[in-house]
Amino acid sequence: MKKFALAIVVLFMLGNVAKAQRPDLPGALIIDIGVNNWTDVPDNLILNNFESKTVNITYYYDLPIGNSKFTFTPGLGLGLEKFSLKDNYTLTSSLDNTGNLVVAPAQLTNQLSNVFEFGKSKFAANYVDIPLEIRFYKRKNQYSRGFRAALGGKVGMLYSSFTKYKWEDTTGENHMVKNRADYGLTRFRYGVQGRVGFGGFSLFGYYELSDKFDVAPAGGENTRNFTFGVSLTGF
Repeated sequence: MKKFALAIVVLFMLGNVAKAQRPDLPGALIIDIGVNNWTDVPDNLILNNFESKTVNITYYYDLPIGNSKFTFTPGLGLGLEKFSLKDNYTLTSSLDNTGNLVVAPAQLTNQLSNVFEFGKSKFAANYVDIPLEIRFYKRKNQYSRGFRAALGGKVGMLYSSFTKYKWEDTTGENHMVKNRADYGLTRFRYGVQGRVGFGGFSLFGYYELSDKFDVAPAGGENTRNFTFGVSLTGF
């Protein structure tokens, strides 16, 4: 919670700097920082919500719609999702005897020995995204100033997924394990998003319409991600 509040303060300060020193470049770079939540949470994969974050780094280009205050705004960017798991659980991926993928939660206390203390356990999914928005600007042709609002959606392709967990053994040594695997995630995602703000600072929300998992852990057959947070316009 403290880190998230600090991130908001830093974004606000950077927004003022960006506003004062914004270069005259076409389009805009927007950075979103949001908190993740799951619908239909998979069994034993409960999230620490304020430690489960999304960072989107997206370049947008506004295309005016006639002489109105509206624009059609496509973009291209990266969506970096991290999910912090409670109760020392991690997500595992393996093949059964018939070669089918099996995705399941596993408790680290049953997988590791000689443990003194567990640290954080996280699961990450990273995407290349193409967002499309219809935007309203209160100040036509002055996109970096005044009230703004946007509604649209995005499609994305998964390019990386991994788990990471830390622990300290009884001798005081710290360990970190990072496993890259499929984890049954849906390769292509899509969802709706919106944002509202003033100048270079906005609030945003995103709701995933596609299921998070193609091969789901138990209880996660209809899991979807929804995110809300803050946005900073870089230029």
